[in-house]
Amino acid sequence: MAEARIIAHMNGDHTRELAHYLRHYAGLSARSASRPWLKTLSLDKMTIAAGGLSGREFIVPFDPPMTSFAEARTRLVAMDAEARAALGLSDVYVDKYVAPRGVDAVVFSAVLFYFISYATVGFVHPGNPGIWGLLNAWFPGGASGWRWIVVAIFWPVVGIHVAEAWWIARSRLHPHGVNPFTPLWWAWIVSTAIEGFGAFKRIDRLVAEKRAQKEAKKH
Repeated sequence: MAEARIIAHMNGDHTRELAHYLRHYAGLSARSASRPWLKTLSLDKMTIAAGGLSGREFIVPFDPPMTSFAEARTRLVAMDAEARAALGLSDVYVDKYVAPRGVDAVVFSAVLFYFISYATVGFVHPGNPGIWGLLNAWFPGGASGWRWIVVAIFWPVVGIHVAEAWWIARSRLHPHGVNPFTPLWWAWIVSTAIEGFGAFKRIDRLVAEKRAQKEAKKH
């Protein structure tokens, strides 16, 4: 039967869209709408189970009802577009993390080195002559200058990088379908919190590549 094929197709390839329907038309949160599956489909409605609510079922109506299942693809695509627009979601999804390379890797390493320096600044004192002497010989301002600057810039650095992590979550991860607190979300958040701007460049390149691939498939 046509409805059985559509159900199998949606459950196999379009669970993200099912989650969008639950979030927009049933008012569920992203967590509650997770791991959805389409249970029944008729000309006037579909029943979707929400995995995030232990399989609780929600009815999403077709308004107006379809006249045949031949309309299903067009209607489902249109409903997903409406849901995405309301939820502030793009039609391009980020599904992987891109690690820093080249200049980005250098910046990442430098900032990580700074945080390690702050965490270990207590070891930099005259009673530890190896480190103290090395910094006196190597760092402009000597070991005492090193201690001062590492401590002085800590909160400004933290504030800037936390703000960048918040902004990438709001402006990039949410619109491109990365759910909060998932491993993928944490990978981008932690990377941004350490390196800052480089993570924005990489995720923007990834989105541009995926959009180009999506457009190429239309031709």
